[in-house]
Amino acid sequence: MARFCESRRRLARLSELETLESRFLAAVDLDPTPPATARIMWNGREADMVRDAWIVQAASPAATAADFDLPAAWQARPLGAGFFALAAPGAGVAGVVGWASQTATVALVEPDFSLGAAALPADPAFNQLWGLRNAGQAGGSPGADIRAEAAWNVTTGSREVVVAVIDTGVDTGHPDLAANIWRNPREIPGDNRDNDGNGYIDDVVGWDFANGDADPMDDNGHGTHVAGTIGAVGGNGVGVAGVAWQVSIMPLKFMSGSGRGTTSSAIAAINYATMMRRDFGINVVATNNSWGGAGDSLALRSAIAAGGNAGILFVAAAGNSAADNDAAPSYPASFADPAVIAVAASDRTNRLAGFSNFGATAVDIVAPGASIYSTLPGGSYGSYSGTSMATPHVTGTVALLAAAAPRAPAGDIRTAILSSATPVAAFTGKVATGGLLNAAAALARLRAASSASSVPATTPAPPLLPTLAPVPTPAPAPMPAPPRREPLDAGDTRATALPVVAPARIAARIGDGTAGPRDVDFFRLSLQAGQTLVADVDARALAGSSTLDSSLRVFDATGRLLARNDDTPGSLDSLIVFRAPATGTYFISVSGVAGFSRTPLRQMKGGATGIYELALSVLAPLQSRTAGLQPFGQSDAAPPARHPDTGPATAFGHSADSGGGRPVPQSARELGFLALALDATARPSAVQPTRRR
Repeated sequence: MARFCESRRRLARLSELETLESRFLAAVDLDPTPPATARIMWNGREADMVRDAWIVQAASPAATAADFDLPAAWQARPLGAGFFALAAPGAGVAGVVGWASQTATVALVEPDFSLGAAALPADPAFNQLWGLRNAGQAGGSPGADIRAEAAWNVTTGSREVVVAVIDTGVDTGHPDLAANIWRNPREIPGDNRDNDGNGYIDDVVGWDFANGDADPMDDNGHGTHVAGTIGAVGGNGVGVAGVAWQVSIMPLKFMSGSGRGTTSSAIAAINYATMMRRDFGINVVATNNSWGGAGDSLALRSAIAAGGNAGILFVAAAGNSAADNDAAPSYPASFADPAVIAVAASDRTNRLAGFSNFGATAVDIVAPGASIYSTLPGGSYGSYSGTSMATPHVTGTVALLAAAAPRAPAGDIRTAILSSATPVAAFTGKVATGGLLNAAAALARLRAASSASSVPATTPAPPLLPTLAPVPTPAPAPMPAPPRREPLDAGDTRATALPVVAPARIAARIGDGTAGPRDVDFFRLSLQAGQTLVADVDARALAGSSTLDSSLRVFDATGRLLARNDDTPGSLDSLIVFRAPATGTYFISVSGVAGFSRTPLRQMKGGATGIYELALSVLAPLQSRTAGLQPFGQSDAAPPARHPDTGPATAFGHSADSGGGRPVPQSARELGFLALALDATARPSAVQPTRRR
């Protein structure tokens, strides 16, 4: 028993890993023959480790390799001060972590991470992406970029992070985008049914709100271009790379091929993203909104606020009229909402682009937006200009930060981005931060803030049983099954409830102990007011299935029933998405469906039994916009009075200007965000055909 307890304490200091695809670090390596690497998940982030190589810290600085009782074929090489390089060929993650948890002389184990001079994508057109790495190409100013290269040495993103592109659609089959397109994990393609019960039939990759169908294909080009800057697959040897090499892009089309849409369709798209995060546990961290053109719509403002309350940032283009948004607001970028990040555009010489709107209080930050090369429908590429092109640089950076710190609140991510902008004299007085987006500095700022707010290392960590394993924030694909373990018998009462810390995945069984089919498992965790708990029971969905038809409930500290679920659509498993009304302790119970009772300890006879896995995740509430932003002069004043609505549906266009091509209708010009249909006769620039979007 003493050895088991010691193993529990030791395991709390170890991290469970999941091996992903084998990959070489796309970098300039100092070693001409770099060792093979494997990509893994470590503490919620993707990383590259040297295959079969680990670093071990001994419990005593005087320990030797002989003290470890190594399995056959393993070797430990001293690194000094009680550290050792461990070679464990073929052992795998479970083998190494399991050995470490049972070895009293091991205090810490972690992968031997692969390092290189710099992480750069092996994509042939990468040199044209001056906004990501400006080396002076095409007359640019070296360093006038978002410091993506340094950011990628920390993270290149994660497909567990979802970004919604609210635009003209996305070419979901583009070779540089297909692998990063979001997939609805609970929707079955082509069966003409609403499998997840969200009100949309066959919304496998998103939705077309302009035409009312499940095919958000881009028939304009604007949305595909935006998506490529956010998340074109990096390092695949094809085309370009996005700010986030790995991300899940959710296409929400609300503008037609003409580049025009309506307020009602925009609201529907925003509400879809909000619903999928709030009610279905999809980890939507931001929406990209490279469009505008209406007045101060209260309905649109309300939809944006609801998304913000669910934890979604609303990244918006400032507009392309070279106008001062402080004097003449451009919506939706000018909404004074804590979720909004308003973005102006710069050129490759670190000047504000001539077409870009600005505003010392109404616009937050500047990002590259002139002659931006990215993906276009049909597997092609091209250059566009506009604040539409600046906006996805910020959205992609949000995705990087969310990948690096999966539990960071949206407000922390926003503050990290705005408080770390690179000061540029030309932007002083033009935007609230006075600076250019700096992805690397934002990552560092967020990680420092997360470390400062975390529990000190000297405080004992909550016990983590061997049956618990970390699980990502709700992902765009089904959670990978953890290594199979012997299910635990969780406490049968609130007094004996098993303490857990989300995210977690717990293997357990209903029907064990003395209660038999009346068995109920209780788990205890703490939530802050406004946090959203996602509790998902997998039994029938497990490999080999299970006989358990589950019932899932949430109680407060007094035992009052707050939420319950008998099954999810199309399954006998259970799912609850619950928002905590107050900060405190909450209890989750799992039982057989026939054993359901509103009173925790009064179970009916004949409940279903079997093994199950309980996945727990917590989505943080959005913090206040003004918190931590006062040094940059962000206005806290009430927004200007709403302009009278001119009709029930206001037309929107993407953030475009008439850089050649077809004439723009006068009505569109008056809106400030000018629509432009693609025109093959548009004048080419010295580098690539450029259209302002």
